[in-house]
Amino acid sequence: MPMDLSPQPFVSDSRGSRLAAWGTVDDPAGHHLWLRGTDEIQAQVAAAEPAYAVVPLPAEVASAWTHVLRGPGCLQPRVWTLLDLLKEVITLPRPTNLRTALALDWYKRPVGIDPYSWPNSEVGDLVHRGKYRYRLDDAKQGEVGRKLVSLVCDVVTRHPVMQRVDVVLDVPGHDASQVSFGSRMAATVARDLSKQRVRVKSRDEFRAPSKNLDAAQRADVISNRFYVETTIEGSIALVVDDVFRSGDSMNETARAALEAGASTVYGICSVRTMRR
Repeated sequence: MPMDLSPQPFVSDSRGSRLAAWGTVDDPAGHHLWLRGTDEIQAQVAAAEPAYAVVPLPAEVASAWTHVLRGPGCLQPRVWTLLDLLKEVITLPRPTNLRTALALDWYKRPVGIDPYSWPNSEVGDLVHRGKYRYRLDDAKQGEVGRKLVSLVCDVVTRHPVMQRVDVVLDVPGHDASQVSFGSRMAATVARDLSKQRVRVKSRDEFRAPSKNLDAAQRADVISNRFYVETTIEGSIALVVDDVFRSGDSMNETARAALEAGASTVYGICSVRTMRR
């Protein structure tokens, strides 16, 4: 088995996790791939290489490693690329209607004990400027938006499964009379990836912003409120958003995509909030 890269057991974060470590051991029939990460991370690796078979994890290393996969031959380049990517991005707990959901980074950097004083991450700062500081400045908002889109597109093109998407969908903003920052991002991602853009609509002209609602209120306001007029039968869909808080909005968007005929839905956002 590969050397344990950390004396500490792997602890999964219910908000999302990066791949902590991976290693391979060759054998005459192929290789074993060892992972230290969540089930959602393991599922992405298995999807990238369907030939992998799950191997029971030896009890003596269960605190250090979380999954073992056996595959034929040597480690494929697409898997290597994915493993490196999963150490950079955050794999989110899978919402019900999505196959995989990723975030580029956390919104904040936990520095000190007071969360209200935590600084924004680099990606979080781009989101904050685009959504709030430059809300009335189209030129500056467009500049930071394009930087975020470039980062999103880089992740999608490096992900051997997510790169297969056919259509890109946005998450409707709380005010239907305005095009949200997240919707602008989704449209630009579709353009830069040369994918079909599909608008998702809300049955409500206005709803309270999700960040102002508790979990029960969000579920009541969001549930079955989004729809897609375009038929996307058999398509692999990608939902693009700026901020992931509870995941309710992205999950509802994915439900609407499936109802419109999508076969599979993936999700990607710029940042994941630190709160649960």
